[in-house]
Amino acid sequence: MTREEFLRLARVYPVAAAIKAEEDWSPALESRASLLFAQQGDAFALEPLVEQAHARGKGVVAHLDLLAGIGKDRAGLAYLRQIGLDAVITRRPSLVVAARAEGLLTIQPLHLTEEPALASSIRQIVQAQPDLIEVLPGIIFPDFARTVRSLLPGPFIASGFIRTPQEVAHLLATGCVLISSSARQLWQAA
Repeated sequence: MTREEFLRLARVYPVAAAIKAEEDWSPALESRASLLFAQQGDAFALEPLVEQAHARGKGVVAHLDLLAGIGKDRAGLAYLRQIGLDAVITRRPSLVVAARAEGLLTIQPLHLTEEPALASSIRQIVQAQPDLIEVLPGIIFPDFARTVRSLLPGPFIASGFIRTPQEVAHLLATGCVLISSSARQLWQAA
C-alpha cells in the first residue's frame, strides 16, 4: 500500500478500528472503518484476517511492538509483507527504515507525555522518516498541533482516549488525517 492509497482510505472513513482483542476482528471487518489497526495478537493468525480485510477493500496495519510470534527484524518484516500486510507501526527507528526497505508503509508513534521526551522523539522521527506519524494520546493533539506541525511533516494520526464523534471532528479540524480508536461506536458513525 502506498501512502496515497492509505490517505485515500482515511478519506473514505476517518476512523481506523483499533483492534485490541481477537473478538474485535469481526465487528471491525463489518464496520465502516477502511483501516484496521491490529494492536495485539499473534502474527501467524494475521494472514486470513488480512485476506478478509482486503476482500472488503480495507487496509491492515500491525503494531510491531505489540505483535507476538514474530521477530522484530528484516525476516519478520518480509513475512508480514508476504502475507499482504499493508503497514506497520513501530517506535523503533531501525524497524521503520527496515520496513520501508521491505515495501511496507510505516507509521512511527510520537508520545506527547513529557516535554524532555518530546524533543528526543521528534529527532528519532526525523531520522527514520516514517510515512505517517501516530500522535499519542491523540486526544491532546489540538494542544500541541501547531508545535508538532512546525517540527514534523506529518501526516498525523491521532490515537488514544478518543471516544466521541465530536472529538473526531475536532481532531480532523486540527490537522489529523485519521483517528485510531478502540471505541466500536466510532467505527460506525464518525
